[in-house]
Amino acid sequence: MRLEDCLKSGFLKKHRFSPDVIEKELDNAEKHLADARKCIASEMYGLATVSIYTGMFHAARAILFRDGFKERNHVCVIAHLRKNYPALREHVRVLDSYRRARHSALYGIDAEEDPEEAVHGIELAEGFILEVKKIL
Repeated sequence: MRLEDCLKSGFLKKHRFSPDVIEKELDNAEKHLADARKCIASEMYGLATVSIYTGMFHAARAILFRDGFKERNHVCVIAHLRKNYPALREHVRVLDSYRRARHSALYGIDAEEDPEEAVHGIELAEGFILEVKKIL
């Protein structure tokens, strides 16, 4: 979905957030990343993938909130980052990839857990969250 479609459909709306809400989003990102580590330690790789994506998503929302928008669709957060943050291009590609993996883990009938994807995802999410913090 294109950013323009997100705005037109109301999936992204202008909204003012206080700085503490933005900080809470970053805290949520770190919390979900910690949860992902616990899941990996317990060999719950599907749940780890969900937590990895959720951590990255909360970091992405911190940018969205700072930019004065609230979202009603995960794809529109990604569209906002793609359009407005070209330096995050590779991180956004990873975020979108884990969005699809999360969807499969939660809703797929034949979803397969991938231990390597989960373990590698921790490193990718850490890098994404670090870049978001630099932007903010």
